[in-house]
Amino acid sequence: MIIVVSGPPCSGKSTFGDLLASRRGIVHLEMDAVRVRLLPDSAHTRQDRAVAYRAMHLGAELLAASCATVIVNACYGRAEDRSDLEEAAGRAGAALYLIECTVPPEIAVERARQRWGNHPGVDLTPERVIELVSGYPFSGEGVTVDSTLPIDTALAKVEEYLSTGSPLETVTRKRTWSRSAS
Repeated sequence: MIIVVSGPPCSGKSTFGDLLASRRGIVHLEMDAVRVRLLPDSAHTRQDRAVAYRAMHLGAELLAASCATVIVNACYGRAEDRSDLEEAAGRAGAALYLIECTVPPEIAVERARQRWGNHPGVDLTPERVIELVSGYPFSGEGVTVDSTLPIDTALAKVEEYLSTGSPLETVTRKRTWSRSAS
């Protein structure tokens, strides 16, 4: 199983991923951490992000192919990143579960301000955060979680989805998640 935690910047993806990984005792791969580790002098370009996505997807594919559950965490605002993950899940024969995190723009900006200097997203100006949050291509598949909810409430919603919800239909090649992105 591959659990993808997606959403715009500052929407709580890392928090959800970390907590879910701790609760379930599973691996959590975060795109920003992969990028910084692989490309420590990264200019934070699209090309650098694409390398990090591919590396993270390879790791997820290998883990899932050996019957491990893994969480991948990134924005996933682009169709090519979503499609690449869907293909990795298909090659591994893994179910792909989607958690989309939402956040109001003003809260995202405040969260970005709080982490400036301590986070690799150095290109996230207040204007850029508002643009990315306001224009994020949510698919409406999987489960959507408002990261302003109390964390226990939000995690209960996620746990219920993972226990009783349906995975994305990537193996059947419908790939509706990747088609909803820009």
